[in-house]
Amino acid sequence: MKLMSLGVAAVLVASVGVQRPTAHHSVPVNFDQSREITVTGVLTEIKWVNPHAHFRINVTNPDSAVVEWLIEMGAANTMRRAGFPMDRFMVGDRLTIIGNPGRRDRTMILNETVLPDGTHLTPTMRPRDPTGAASSGE
Repeated sequence: MKLMSLGVAAVLVASVGVQRPTAHHSVPVNFDQSREITVTGVLTEIKWVNPHAHFRINVTNPDSAVVEWLIEMGAANTMRRAGFPMDRFMVGDRLTIIGNPGRRDRTMILNETVLPDGTHLTPTMRPRDPTGAASSGE
């Protein structure tokens, strides 16, 4: 009986270990894809790293409080291959970010960004349709 309990415990521990990375990298688990929000703020940090590139921006709320938002993106190497112009971003830029809100406060995943000059960029460098979904670009 002890051997059977030990075996069951080992299987449970192993299965939890297998599920965790999937949940960590799962967009639907971490972000609400049924909604899209827009935030505008000043870029304070740029990280072009794997497995997730990200921005941090300071957003001024309606009550004049400044809060930091974490804007997550795909892997830097994936975005580079898609032609995402990483050199177009500078700390201090005022950006408008459109994306799906995170399930944690003040987080979102980038769907589109608007640069200070009005240029619209998506992580895949494909145009977006009016519903907010990335189009095939064809």
